[in-house]
Amino acid sequence: MSGPAEAVVAGASRAAGWLWSRQRGGAGFGAGPVVLVLAFTIGALALLQLAALPPLGCYAALLIGALLVRRWRDLLLAFTAGAAITALAAGEVIDSRWPATRFGEVRVVEGVIASLPQAQRGEGGFDGESRSEPATITWRFRFDPADRALPPRVRVAWYRSQENLRAGDCWRLQLVLRTPHGSVNPGGFDYEAWLFRQGIGATATVRSGERCAAGGSHRLLRLRQAFADRLQAWLPGHPALPMVAALTLGDTSGLDEDDWQAFRLTGTTHLVAISGFNVAIVAGVVFWLVRALWRLFPGFCLRLPAPSAALAASVLAAFLYALLAGFEPPVQRAALMPGLLALAGAWGGLGQPGRALALAWGLIVALDPLTLLAPGLWLSFAAVAAIFYVSAGRRSPPPAWRAAITVQLMLSVMLAPLTLYWFQGTSLTGPLVNLVAVPLAALLTPLLIGALLLAALLPAIGLPLLQRVADLLALAQDGLLALAAATPQAWAAASPEPAALLLALLGALALFAPAGVPLRLFGLLALSALALPPPRPVDESGFRVTVLDVGQGLAVVVHTAGHTLLYDAGPAYPGGFDAGRSVVVPYLLRSGVRRLDRLIVSHGDLDHRGGVPAVAAALPIALRSGAGSDRPCVSGERWRWDGVDFELLAGPEAGGSDNNGSCVLRIRFGDHAVLLAGDIEARRETELRAQAASSLPATVLVTPHHGSRTSSTDAFIAAVAPALGVHSAGWHHRFGHPSREVVARYAARGIRQLSTGDSGAVAITVMPDGWRVAEARQARPRLWSTPPDEAWRRLP
Repeated sequence: MSGPAEAVVAGASRAAGWLWSRQRGGAGFGAGPVVLVLAFTIGALALLQLAALPPLGCYAALLIGALLVRRWRDLLLAFTAGAAITALAAGEVIDSRWPATRFGEVRVVEGVIASLPQAQRGEGGFDGESRSEPATITWRFRFDPADRALPPRVRVAWYRSQENLRAGDCWRLQLVLRTPHGSVNPGGFDYEAWLFRQGIGATATVRSGERCAAGGSHRLLRLRQAFADRLQAWLPGHPALPMVAALTLGDTSGLDEDDWQAFRLTGTTHLVAISGFNVAIVAGVVFWLVRALWRLFPGFCLRLPAPSAALAASVLAAFLYALLAGFEPPVQRAALMPGLLALAGAWGGLGQPGRALALAWGLIVALDPLTLLAPGLWLSFAAVAAIFYVSAGRRSPPPAWRAAITVQLMLSVMLAPLTLYWFQGTSLTGPLVNLVAVPLAALLTPLLIGALLLAALLPAIGLPLLQRVADLLALAQDGLLALAAATPQAWAAASPEPAALLLALLGALALFAPAGVPLRLFGLLALSALALPPPRPVDESGFRVTVLDVGQGLAVVVHTAGHTLLYDAGPAYPGGFDAGRSVVVPYLLRSGVRRLDRLIVSHGDLDHRGGVPAVAAALPIALRSGAGSDRPCVSGERWRWDGVDFELLAGPEAGGSDNNGSCVLRIRFGDHAVLLAGDIEARRETELRAQAASSLPATVLVTPHHGSRTSSTDAFIAAVAPALGVHSAGWHHRFGHPSREVVARYAARGIRQLSTGDSGAVAITVMPDGWRVAEARQARPRLWSTPPDEAWRRLP
């Protein structure tokens, strides 16, 4: 957006400023601004729900309408300002994106490593796609090119690198540039939205690189890198080193999956990733210390009251801590909060906390409207609002220890609906664990920051203190790991409907209402809505087959009215993408599944079995068969669920390669069937035509081996005679699936084709009156959604 669009945005911003001042001058700094901030937020959220940016005339029409309508003018102006400012921010990111038509272009680019590089060993793959050989070391970092013709921010992966990368260094890299793209699945992590809100315009892999002359920019980043290097020297091999780096520098790359799993199970993830809690601790400790010390000097108090001095020092401490932690958006928000609350207090007092929160929220969203896509923003403000709610307006304040317990329980209950919405689960032991973990973190975090600064300024004092604090941190981490190992079922995996989540949120408010408000029973009943499972995809008869978008791999979910079958679980790589955890489990929970009636792993390839452990950890499985189980697939096995017929046409006993030993499953209801062929190749296809020709015809074929040219022979396609072929393949994957030869074979017979890499998850629903197909990428397009690029359809 530029030119006239910027003028409209500027006009909307000025209108919002006038509106705010008018509210202050008229009704006072009270309910008016809160309502205006709400209208501003709704305008921003409405814009983010669109599939494309509206034309300039829409903003002009809103402004004209606001000027013509007297009664709702203020709200319309605020709504327009929110939409226009968000459009400007979104337009900048969209305009900078690397086009899909130039996917895979190789460019030599000079620029700066603009983040702390994250090193992972033994990982293969790029953003969830497989590689045939594991990397010795993989670096991931943000790269800011000097060439203005390129996106200003690029997310880079450098596989099998022997270089020692450091933040702030200048490099000349040969990059393979790619359009931002991710899997699209119901309930799954939206990688494209994450890239969008980070302002990433392209992803890339490195072919080669060489250092270039160092520039004078990124001084803060270089300082953080220097501290990271010093930590390695000060605490070599210390088990708490990753935690120390995470809590001081915001560098979580040293934490492995076992650590994160322990944090999830114990509900302590918020203590590790630097956010409002950590910054509030530092600001609070500095406030307490400065106020106590300031009172020792009466002359200082005459010039500036101790509370004011302490407040100013706490704001400065929060800002400096945020700088040390990288000043990323979550830390920026946390650092701004003390200052904004101080401003609100100076402006009109904190007797009405809603005013302070409205001011903080409005300014943060106005500065970075794309932050509305970040769960951390909502969780942080919800936590602060909950604390104000439970501690304000009470006739007789309880003792401090009781208030602390009440606040902790309140936070756990109130934030549960939000964590269920964003993370498809919540920790059952979290409320109790945090009663101990929160005070411990409140003690150790300031000690750790102080020890780090002392180690840099006075090593003789700081280094021994840093070692002792790290030892205590290691003990705390060991305790969390032991507790997580002892309570593996502490994570309550669920994904209730939005209506149930909203009702539960209202129930939490009612449950912790002030004494005398008769809402406790309603609160308990409303909270019980979380136990209600979402409606299943199939109500009475028929079935649904969903081919999930797992990159280069396969995961298929089959729903009947009362049963669920999972055929393969997608790929997983150590330290990297796990389709089971990121795609399959969220989809199952979103679909109301609480247990799997059967899991079939077609064969032993990693791109088919990799996600199984994550699925098994999240959901009970009644029956397992195929690779990795003691029950192999047996040709001729049949069963019926809810009027739907299942038949195994082949299994490993057929011999041949591991691909040719894939379990082949046919699902039939009425006149329609879906055939899942695993990774069988031409020889096995020939055997099936000879042994089970009458069972091969199907309406839909999930093409063998992701559409590889070693499969889908012309005779096999003729025997199946599908109306639709679904290729489960990675988008622009280096294996080139689906093969152009295979695409041509299906096209020659007039068979419609879809590829999960382009369509996202593909759902085929078979009903008594016919069948239909739905593509996830087309179902709910957003501003950040990568446009379809059907290059795989181009025939030779």
